[in-house]
Amino acid sequence: MTGVTLTAAMRANLASLQGTAMLMGNTQLRLSTGLKVNSALDNPTSFFAAQGLNNRASDLSALLDGMAQSIQGLKATSQGIDGLTALVNQAKAITQTAQAQPATGGSTTGTVSLTPLTMSNLTTALVSAGDQIGISVNGAAAVNITIAANDTITTFINNINGAVGLQNADSSQQVKAELVADPATAGNYFLKLSTTGGQTLTLTNVTGTPRTAFGLASGVLGSSADISTQITQYATLMTQINQFITDTGYKGTNYLNGDSKTIQLNEGNTSSLTITGTRRDVAGLGMSAAMTLATLSTVASNIGAAQTTLRNDASNYGNNLAVLQARSDFTTNLVGSLKDGANQLIVADKNEEGANMLALQTAQQLGIQALSLASQANQSVLRLFA
Repeated sequence: MTGVTLTAAMRANLASLQGTAMLMGNTQLRLSTGLKVNSALDNPTSFFAAQGLNNRASDLSALLDGMAQSIQGLKATSQGIDGLTALVNQAKAITQTAQAQPATGGSTTGTVSLTPLTMSNLTTALVSAGDQIGISVNGAAAVNITIAANDTITTFINNINGAVGLQNADSSQQVKAELVADPATAGNYFLKLSTTGGQTLTLTNVTGTPRTAFGLASGVLGSSADISTQITQYATLMTQINQFITDTGYKGTNYLNGDSKTIQLNEGNTSSLTITGTRRDVAGLGMSAAMTLATLSTVASNIGAAQTTLRNDASNYGNNLAVLQARSDFTTNLVGSLKDGANQLIVADKNEEGANMLALQTAQQLGIQALSLASQANQSVLRLFA
């Protein structure tokens, strides 16, 4: 069987129609997928370059989720510091209230009237040389004052007022010794011992009986009854601070309880941010778990240091938050740039493809007409046999 023989004109028109049909198929694919490069066969260079850009964008997008969660964790920490600062400020208010409480102070005035004779030479009139009286402030270790031979009342008073162990840190007196006039007998006096800052006072006979000889009371003298309320309030607040710290974590990470975390910032893990937490419970803040009258000044000082610590913490975590937010914004923008770059390589311009389709349809119609014209010569030959 012989094949069909086409004229040169018909074969040329047929080839043109087949080419147009193929181009129309490609254009339809681009319009339907929105891509001008659908596989490596279309354009290997553009296809693999776009794939690399999209892969990096995908990796960075995955990191953005971790950054976003870390940002929320730092925000939770910042809120925790705000709450903790409020509690520490309340502790400061409690200590200030305690310090402002009126105190009767420790004081005792002798019941034995001191005459000029007894005041001029204590060891011959009242006590013996070497006798010691113990003076304690706020329950601290007693300071022993020794009466020497031929001591006068003035010498004895000066020894008490000048005793280093009975002075504050600024060298001011904690205990004051003085003579108080005897209202019943002119020229006679009583010995009076008192604290200068509202502290309690305890007197004991260490050697001999000098306390008894001067008629001075023993035991704890003076108190500040109202501070017991502040002591209870302070202890309760310290418990609340410790409990509060355990509640400031976010998704298993609690920077205020000493946890640390490293946050990956790029797809190769060559850039990261490590946030190191520190325990900020009562002990971590350097505060005392309990308060007494004797430790009131120290407690107040420690609270001031804790406030400074929290301010520094707020600054440090705020700086980490700013860095992480900047990296998150940068990564978000970079992901967008990568996707835009990939799209420029493989995404089709639908306006252009639409125009191409219209032109191809026109060309197809013209090809069909040309093929029809080319076949008319053969049809003329058929009419010869009619």
